[in-house]
Amino acid sequence: MRSWYRIGIAGLGALVLLSGFLVPQRSSAQVGEAHRLMILNLQPTGEGSDRFGRDVARELRRLISQFPTHDAIEEREVRDVARQYDVDERRLDCVGGQQMARFVEAQVIFCGFTTENRPDETFTTTGVQFAAPGGTAFAIEDRTWGRRDARAAATFFSEQLAAFTEQQNRLTWCGQYYEAEDYANAEENCRIALQLDPENITARYVLSHLLADTDRLQEAYDEVLRVLELDGLHESALNFAGYLAAQLGDRTAASAHYEELLELDPHNAAVRMQVAYDLGEAGYPADAMEKIKAGLELAPENLDLLERFAAYAMAAARDAMEAAEPGAPLSLEAGEYYSEALDGYRRAYEIKGMEMEWSHLRNMLATLNQLEQLDEAIALAEEIKQTHGQEPQFWSDYANILNKSGDVNDALEKLDMLASLDADYENIKARRGAWLLEAGRAEEAGPYLEQALEAGERTPSQLVNTFFNHGYQQGLQTQNWDYLAEILAMARPYADMVDEVLSGRTDFFYGYALLRQAQILEEPGTLESAQLSLPKFQQVQRIFNQSNVAAFAETGENFKANLADWLGATEQFILRQERLIERGRQSR
Repeated sequence: MRSWYRIGIAGLGALVLLSGFLVPQRSSAQVGEAHRLMILNLQPTGEGSDRFGRDVARELRRLISQFPTHDAIEEREVRDVARQYDVDERRLDCVGGQQMARFVEAQVIFCGFTTENRPDETFTTTGVQFAAPGGTAFAIEDRTWGRRDARAAATFFSEQLAAFTEQQNRLTWCGQYYEAEDYANAEENCRIALQLDPENITARYVLSHLLADTDRLQEAYDEVLRVLELDGLHESALNFAGYLAAQLGDRTAASAHYEELLELDPHNAAVRMQVAYDLGEAGYPADAMEKIKAGLELAPENLDLLERFAAYAMAAARDAMEAAEPGAPLSLEAGEYYSEALDGYRRAYEIKGMEMEWSHLRNMLATLNQLEQLDEAIALAEEIKQTHGQEPQFWSDYANILNKSGDVNDALEKLDMLASLDADYENIKARRGAWLLEAGRAEEAGPYLEQALEAGERTPSQLVNTFFNHGYQQGLQTQNWDYLAEILAMARPYADMVDEVLSGRTDFFYGYALLRQAQILEEPGTLESAQLSLPKFQQVQRIFNQSNVAAFAETGENFKANLADWLGATEQFILRQERLIERGRQSR
């Protein structure tokens, strides 16, 4: 359920007189519940006559007696109470009336002044108002009347009260229906309230939230801009306008609204964090970070600001990384954001230490890891271990850092700790296998990668790619043909589980590795070398003639040309070895 306080209405000056005016329409049977209205004589200014003011008050009491919503207090009752305090009720002005109201239990008072113009035989009513004691008054515009127009003036004032009461009732229902999430009735009453008073800030502000809640963001934004035209210092409206502009994708307008809001109260950390939150939720973490950074210049030791600053800097760094090409090294932009994040976390850690929330400690570890500051990361992890050793995520992160530092054995031990806390934690087996493979311990890696496949941590395609990528980097690029052949041989058993092109790629390069091995074997050109290399050349020929290899070769002209060249060369090597073997037999 919506709260008027939550959307910033409780602080508005427009919702005044709740005790006196905001009452629902009643039947005559409910007059006993009407709000008590003390009607004072309009006081003359200067040497003017008081008769017109007394006549207006008398006529207004008569008219108000017909209102179902208000009950005019009898003049005699006011006189009796006033005399108890040595006060002449006929001379009570607005200030005195405010003081007297509590003694007669008045919820609303009517008061004001008259200025007589004797040559014209007119009276001008000034400062006339209906006011709730201690509240803001409903002021009525100054107006000039003939000296016999007391009844007309009273009628006018009663009509003003009726219109204002109707407008305020509509305003009340506008808010009540909105709070109850009855948007149809809320909108009807808000719009009627605005027809009666187009400059009513409260009704327009509630309507802007209602429109936003019913997915009419542009209309909501237009309404809240009208609120700001009426009151440019309305902090809640500025905040909401910034939020709506961000949701509509107008980053420039959102920033402008937020800047205005923060100019009003630059030291308000709660406002600054809310502004940053809205920017972050709208997808602008870098802008959110800058907003918090400005606050830190005013309050450098504010822990909430430090932690929020670091968190938004991390989010901005991740966005920068996602915008880069897959597999690209850490960009300068991302690195700068990570450095900002680390600075914020370090400053917070100096103040708070291990009392920092786990999420922030984890982010700090991740930031150190991204920036390759592994020694500091490991030192921090050893401290965190004392207080957060039961967090599976901690052991997962610690293992990643140790593996990145090159301490594979210690990293694997940390994975053991992770498994003891949560045996089903994601990718434990796959990480074991991948790390062992990266460390050149392929024989140990194989069983774990097989387990990862069985556990659903890796698909067959992912597993084949893991082997291929490692073999390509550590075998093909280093021309270590034996290692390339060993790694790709580990991928071949999964050929039936992947598509033809993927299996063909594996066999294409596996065949090439065997070809280079065979070439080295045949180099002596002896009967013995021919006998050793011929079976391998024949194996290469069979692989190169496979349909999946041909399918892969069709994916690129270079692959297609290489396959033709390698197949031709293989055939020549086979012929040469066969001749050497035949010649050797004949010479015996």
